[in-house]
Amino acid sequence: MKGKRGYILLLVLIISALIVHAAGSDSQLILVNLVNQDPDPAMTGDIVELRFGVSNKGGQPAENVVLEIIPEYPFSMVPGESSAQRIDILKAYQYDTDSKILKFRLRIDKDATAGKYELKVNEYREGSTVTAQKSITLDVKSKESAEIIHLDQVELIPGKVTPLKFTINNVGSAPLRDLSFQWENSEDIVLPVGSDNTKYIKYIDVGESVDLDFNVIASANADPDLYKLDLSLTYDDPITGTDKTIQTKAGVYVGGATDFDVAYSGTANGEYTFSLSNVGSVSASSVTVKIPEQSGWRVSGSNSVIIGNLNKGDYTIASFTLQQSSGGLFSQVGSQNVNPQEARQRGNITDSSQKTSRETPIKMEIIYTDSRGNRNTVTKEVAVNAQSALQITDTAAAGTSATGRRFTRQSASQVFWAKAKWLIAPLILLIFWFIVRGKVKKGRLEDPSYNAKRAIGELLFPKRAKEKKKERK
Repeated sequence: MKGKRGYILLLVLIISALIVHAAGSDSQLILVNLVNQDPDPAMTGDIVELRFGVSNKGGQPAENVVLEIIPEYPFSMVPGESSAQRIDILKAYQYDTDSKILKFRLRIDKDATAGKYELKVNEYREGSTVTAQKSITLDVKSKESAEIIHLDQVELIPGKVTPLKFTINNVGSAPLRDLSFQWENSEDIVLPVGSDNTKYIKYIDVGESVDLDFNVIASANADPDLYKLDLSLTYDDPITGTDKTIQTKAGVYVGGATDFDVAYSGTANGEYTFSLSNVGSVSASSVTVKIPEQSGWRVSGSNSVIIGNLNKGDYTIASFTLQQSSGGLFSQVGSQNVNPQEARQRGNITDSSQKTSRETPIKMEIIYTDSRGNRNTVTKEVAVNAQSALQITDTAAAGTSATGRRFTRQSASQVFWAKAKWLIAPLILLIFWFIVRGKVKKGRLEDPSYNAKRAIGELLFPKRAKEKKKERK
């Protein structure tokens, strides 16, 4: 019984195969398969090339077979490429290695997210309304890309701690994960302060950016120049499963502007002297000190003094002939054509006017060229001690009035000594030489080796000479 059943089953299979073969031999059987995809997976924003194999497993040839791509988001045809291609003839039983290969090129939208997308393919005969549609699935991956788009500080002052910010931007179409950023100056002129030179970032979404803040300092001994920073950004690439590194460089300028300190030094005969020092970390070139027009002060003569170059830590002086105006202390004295002592006796100068004068600062401008070649102007306000200036003026006024004769005699004596000192000095040396000469003659009577050197030593150091004389005895 079992043997009969097996025989019947085998007979049915043979008959079915014969029927299928007979049907295939009398018809066309068109098959479409995706043979190759390049690249695989496809990348957003890139072009993917698809190769389709078209075969005929039927016993009848097929003519004018058309294969058409139906592109839908995120796919689009590359400009100049046709979405439909025709095969003039497929022979009977033309398949496997004999299949016809058709190539299509598609572009993937750059903003597409990673995932699997279906692509529809239609197969039909030219002029026929009967269409066979097939869907294939393409794996699409997003491009990961990062860039260091911004460095917020391009100038560092030597010896000064400065905040430095780097901005990392995700310009790709996929999130970035596990990033590490590092910067370095190979010359160690620029170094981080309070932390190391590396920062870590867990995640940056598409189109987002992250700011990385460092405190840095440039060496106080650094020469003004442009210094290179080597930048390195490493992040995880899920497509390859490896770390991807971006290396680039940026420049920061060490140098730039400086600063000055100005102090009032004193006044003599209406000439005000100011001390100017370079208190910054950079040398200044072509320095000029200028007193601009201002209320309360008036300049007699030139209002600017050319200093030249002023290195860091150096100082110099600048003098101007100044007068206070607009109700100042000296303007009151000058307007009445009296000296300050007489004005004080007449009561023309009050405590309030002195206070006002002392509180009137003078504005000064320091114009210089910095290490980058830029011309800069620094404005300073300097407090002037008007009371000390008044005392100097009082002394000068007194010397030219009540004690004029004594002042004249002192001036004459000063002139005499200034001329006589050049005659007195040689005279003293001549007298001293005669004394030494006489002592040498006398000494040689006792000791023939006695010379001028011993004589001078005994004259200048008599105590030491006596001790040596005892030792010789």
